[in-house]
Formats: sequence, structure tokens, C-alpha cells
Amino acid sequence: MDSSYYVNAETIEKYLGHRNIYVFGTGVEAEILTKKVGDFINIVAYLDNFRCGKNNFFYRKNIYNVDNYLNIVDDSKAIVIATYRFGMEIENQLIKVGLVKGNDFYFWDDANLYIQDDITTEYIKFLSEIWSLEKKCNSASKIIVPFDNKHDTQPIIFAYFANYLAKKYNASISAYLRMLIEKKDVSPVLEKIYKAININEFIDYRLSDEQCKKVEVIYNSLSDELYTWEDWNRVTIYGIHFGTTFIRHYNRYFIPQFDLKNEYTNDFLKRAVSMVVFWYDYFNNNDVKTVILGDGVASDGYIRDIAISKGIPCYTFCYMMERLCLDYYIGRSYQYFDKYWSQLTTDEQIKGIEWSKKHLENRLQGSLDEVFNISRKNFTFALEKKNERILEVNNKLKVVIFPHIFEEDSYLCGEHIFDNCYFEWLCHLGELSEMTPDYDWYMKDHPDGRRRDFIIWDMITRKYPKIKRIPAAISPHQLRDEGVKYALTVCGTIGQEYPAIGIQVINAGRNPYDCFDFTWNPRNKEEYDNIILNLRNLKPKKDIEGLYRFYCLRYLYYECAEDIFNDFFSDYPCLQINRLVAESMDKELGTWLYEEFMKEWTEEKHQKIVDGIEALLQKLDDRKLDVLYRKKRTENEL
Repeated sequence: MDSSYYVNAETIEKYLGHRNIYVFGTGVEAEILTKKVGDFINIVAYLDNFRCGKNNFFYRKNIYNVDNYLNIVDDSKAIVIATYRFGMEIENQLIKVGLVKGNDFYFWDDANLYIQDDITTEYIKFLSEIWSLEKKCNSASKIIVPFDNKHDTQPIIFAYFANYLAKKYNASISAYLRMLIEKKDVSPVLEKIYKAININEFIDYRLSDEQCKKVEVIYNSLSDELYTWEDWNRVTIYGIHFGTTFIRHYNRYFIPQFDLKNEYTNDFLKRAVSMVVFWYDYFNNNDVKTVILGDGVASDGYIRDIAISKGIPCYTFCYMMERLCLDYYIGRSYQYFDKYWSQLTTDEQIKGIEWSKKHLENRLQGSLDEVFNISRKNFTFALEKKNERILEVNNKLKVVIFPHIFEEDSYLCGEHIFDNCYFEWLCHLGELSEMTPDYDWYMKDHPDGRRRDFIIWDMITRKYPKIKRIPAAISPHQLRDEGVKYALTVCGTIGQEYPAIGIQVINAGRNPYDCFDFTWNPRNKEEYDNIILNLRNLKPKKDIEGLYRFYCLRYLYYECAEDIFNDFFSDYPCLQINRLVAESMDKELGTWLYEEFMKEWTEEKHQKIVDGIEALLQKLDDRKLDVLYRKKRTENEL
């Protein structure tokens, strides 16, 4: 392969060190490029087909479109494409306007998606030897697995389950493409890895002429009716409710718009309808036995609900293990926590309360032992109070909004008051801020906020200037001491912490604390507004016993989907490393994980997993939401 137009942290200065660089992309890859090489190359601006605009910035630089770039007269300028999902699409766009690959533009390949390193070469051989004993079936029956354009250990997990199911059903294994990528953007290096685990084909999303006509009919029938998020939330196609999936998909990958009739949102609508049409026809025309999904939400939701509506079982094995259901969301078990409490013995209840008192107090004092590894870097209770005051000194009632990050699923615990849309909730709070002159409104950045979050939060505070943004790195104790009495979230973790330090938490949807009375849980917009507009008359919640019950169930007793995953792959720590875990280790996902897996692998461990799959799948099939399943490690923790 000609690699002269691929650059990474080691080669970019050699090729482009004296040129003015325009980075095409404003996502994760563009951020990595900026952090790694931004200090020794001259990045002038960023390019993005959808996020360009007068007031849009990325790393304090303007975001342009291709037309803006072409109008700039500069013989030393060059583009570096820093996005793997749309790389080939962007390449075609640049070639059409007369730019030359390897001269006018280059590809950022710091993730080794196009250049195969020595570790990956060894790894592909290693996988081929493991899975060559499995019969590679060319049957018309299919098992479907996810494909992500990144180097991690997920394909190993998919290999175990897909090969088991392929053998069970005499089926071949096909991969669907996640994260909005198209077949032309599939990494040739990762394609070899997937073929080594017996993937027969990568499903091509190209629509036929007949399917394009179907898309136009459905799109036209919907576009005239969608004016509000409530309208979006009601969308049904082929008798299946897709409205919430549309919103979850849109919020996760795109920048929500105030005007839901603009070109940007209409473009998304057509993409979403295209996915529905494609997968509806695909399941009609193919004998699919089982679907393995990524996390099973957002864009995975189209596949999930169409497959399940046709009686095809769907599972997720992506750092959690569950059999999926229609309209699936991760936090379904929370609505049964009061029932779980009643299923504990009296002795377990007494010990659980004592455990909660100790561990919750440690958490509130900033102990990092009380939070998951991925949360330790940004755990605000571990912060010292600042010498300078954060909030204004006055007699106004102080309210702080705690926004969610938009990359997480916007339907974590089920229905929201504001049409299952974080963005609509923020806009509504903006409107309430205009109606409450005796309140001081603040919005505290989420500690895990990323590029797109900052853009969205900035959009909100520009449109609603009564809301003042404050930084993430502030101790909750300082907020309380400066007069904050109310904290607003949809379903955030502040609900298990802030009530214990005297700050009332008001949720805006189904949340982990619904079964108890230590947070406020209005059930509709009218009830929500009545609470917010009358905060001075609100009597504080004081159900500390309920908080203790929740805390010990969540962290001590209840076996959740993540626990099942970690127990099953307990012999392979590298299989439990996702992007957030890697970041907590000050690392990025990459081919180094392959080396770790090869070190950890033994024939005995491998066979143990293979032998346990049938029982595990049966366990997931039989699992009931209203039953308390106990963690295996609880006795050691008490």
C-alpha cells in the first residue's frame, strides 16, 4: 500500500512541518492530532462539512467548510484529514474540487488503521490459529456482530460468542458497521483482524433504487410533521416506535439545533430513515439467527428493535452483558430497587446500611477508593475548596444546572419529562431562567465533557445569558458553602451525593433514585415547572435512610450487567479496557492491547470461556428485572 499520504506523530513534522495546516475534522481524532502535534506544526483552522459557521470554534480556531478553504490564497497550505468514519468520503470531496492526495491533503493515521504495525501482524496470525479450528460456514443463515473502526479487544469478545452461535445454527458471521461509518471507510488492517475471527462479510449499507424511493416517501411524510422534540419522539415507521431512537442517535453523534426544520437536522432525518429502511429490508430478506450489538443503543437501536420485532434475539457484550428488549435502556433495573431491598434478609439490610454509612461518608470526603477507576481523575469531591469565590454574592436563590455529556446515551433510565432529549431540557431551563429574576442561574461543566459538549453548552448560555457557566473543577462542598441549595439534572449521579451534603437534587426524568424519596422526581412538565418556579417554598427532602438503601444495593449487593461481564472475563484484564478505562490509565486504545491479550491467553483460559458460553446465554435469557441477583464478591466487602 502506498503510505506516502499517511502521517502520524512521528512523520507529520517531516512532511508538513513548514506548511500551514488545516485539519479536516472536529472529533476525537482531530483532538488527538491537536494535542500530539499542535505545538510543532501550524494549525490555522479546522474544516467540517456540518459544524462550520461564524461562531463555531475548535481549540480556539475557526471551523470552515471546503469552499472557505479553497478561497484562501496560500501556496503552503495543506489539509490533514483527521476522521476515520468519513475519511474516504472526504477524500472524494477533495479530489472532486481538484486537490491531490499526498500533495494538497494527507491522512492522519496515528491509530494504525491503514499502516499495519508489527504487533498487529503477529496478532492476526495469533487469532487465525485460535479460530482456524472453528468451521467457517458459508451458510445463508447469519449471525451479526458489530464492527468498530478502532484497535481494541472487542473483536475477541465477539469472536467467542459469534463462533459459538455460528456453530449452533450452522450460520455464517457478518459484521455491521457502527459509528456511522460506511463500507468504503473500513480499515484494511481491521478487516484482516475480523476475517481472522471468521467474519465472512461486512454488510454494505448502500441502498437500492427501490429502497431510495421508500426513504423519500417516508422522509417526506415525516419532515412535514416534525416541529418539536415531542413530534420527533412520537415517530413510528413500519409499526415500530423509532422516535426515542432517533433522538438518542441524534443527541449522541450530532449537535442538536434550536431550529428543528433546518438543513442540518433534515439531513440527519434522512440518514435515520435510510437506516430504518435498510435494516427492515435486510431482516426481511435474510435468515438472521442472532444479533450481537455494540452497546445496543443510539444508532444500534434501529437494528435492535427491527430484529426483536421479528423475533430475532439480540445481545450486547460490549463491557456489559444483557439480552436486549424493545426500547432497551441500561438503567431498567433501577425501578425495582425498592423490591430488591425487600428481598434482602434482615441481617443483609442491617449490614448494608452500616456499609453505606461508612462508604458514602468516605465518598463525600473525597476518597478515590469509593469511585470507579474511570471516574477518579475528575472526581470533584476529591477537590480542595478554592480560595477565591465562584458564585456571586447577593441574596438571590442559587440554582446550578448539571448538564449531561451528550456522548452518553440520553435515555439511560427511561422516559424523560422533556421528550427524552437532554437538549430540550437545557432549553427549557433557559426559558425558566428568564422567568425567575430572583434566582442566580449557573451551569457547571460536566467533568467528563468533550468537544461537542462544550459547543452545545456554549450555544445554550449564548441564547440564555441569565445562565452563567462555571468550570467543572469545583468542590461540591464549596458550592454548598457559597449558598447553592438546588441542583438540577435529568438522572445524574449527583442524586446519590448532593442530598447527603444538604443540596436538594431535582431530576427531570426516570432516574436511579425513583424508588426512594431523597431526590425530587416530578412526573410531567407542569409538576416540574411548579417545583422550579417555587423553590423558596420547597421543603427539603430528608430520606437519608432511602439514600443508604440505594447506595448499598447499587454498589454492594446488586449484580449488574457490568459485573456479569467482568466475572465472565475475569482471567483477561485487557478485555475489560474500553476507551474510558484506557484514559484513566493515561493511555489510548491501540495495538498495545493485542500484545497484552497474547500475554494473557492460555489454552485453559480460552477453553473455560468456550465451555461457559451456553450457560451464560441461558442466564441472560432467564434473567428477570424484578429479581435481586447478588454480586459474588459481596461477602468479602462486608
